[in-house]
Amino acid sequence: MRTVALAALLSLLPLTAFAADTCSLTVKVEDVSTKGGNLRIGVYDEATFVVRGAKPMEGKSIPAKPGEMIVTFDGLKPGEYGVKVFQDENANGKMDFVMGMMPSEPYGMSNDARPSMSGPPWDEAKFTLKPGANATTVHLH
Repeated sequence: MRTVALAALLSLLPLTAFAADTCSLTVKVEDVSTKGGNLRIGVYDEATFVVRGAKPMEGKSIPAKPGEMIVTFDGLKPGEYGVKVFQDENANGKMDFVMGMMPSEPYGMSNDARPSMSGPPWDEAKFTLKPGANATTVHLH
């Protein structure tokens, strides 16, 4: 009986260790417009954050609702990340730009970082995820 109990306990250790080493990230997005479409949220590492059109480490697309929206990502690893959000008002699956440069749909980044002519500012947008629950707020512009 003790052997069975010990085996059962030992089988749970990897799950406990995995849970302790993962993070959740709750992103509160404010100022979602009334124009509808989808809210597209991506969690990026440094290498992908600065590349226009790069695929996020984790991403979600959900129907946009005016005002404030809350989106949670689970199972992330501890480390430095940045978040990009945009409201895909016409639901075409991509951010639209005026003259190929200026976004024509509401967007925002973690720490409310603002892009420069050279692209998204990693040093202003990055934050550290620690094991357990984490949160950040992004305001759309």
